[in-house]
Amino acid sequence: MIFARKSDGHLASLVKQLDKALSEHSGQKLAAFVNFLGEDADALTAAAKELAKEHQIENVALVVPADQPNGPEDYQISPDAELTVMLYKGMNVKVNHVLAKDGLDEKAEKAILDDLSKILDQ
Repeated sequence: MIFARKSDGHLASLVKQLDKALSEHSGQKLAAFVNFLGEDADALTAAAKELAKEHQIENVALVVPADQPNGPEDYQISPDAELTVMLYKGMNVKVNHVLAKDGLDEKAEKAILDDLSKILDQ
């Protein structure tokens, strides 16, 4: 599950690679959601639609939780985090990446994708 406050090329790259991973591991019942956080639901919806169309995203759900512009309270998403990535299996969070402004770069993207192995059935 991803909570993003900014849609840019790095997020698009991460989502494309997650989309591919979900396709490659379709037998493992993986799911991915990108929650676009913020006050302007219309702008966020437009950004989500553009990302899906431009990058042909098929397996990752792109959503705008309009009733929770800062994410679900019980998830305790930091208001300072530009991107929060939670990888969980069952009901247990196995990996939690919290990235500050402009923290999503190629190195962070690789770390997130490498951590997928922690939730895949080996």
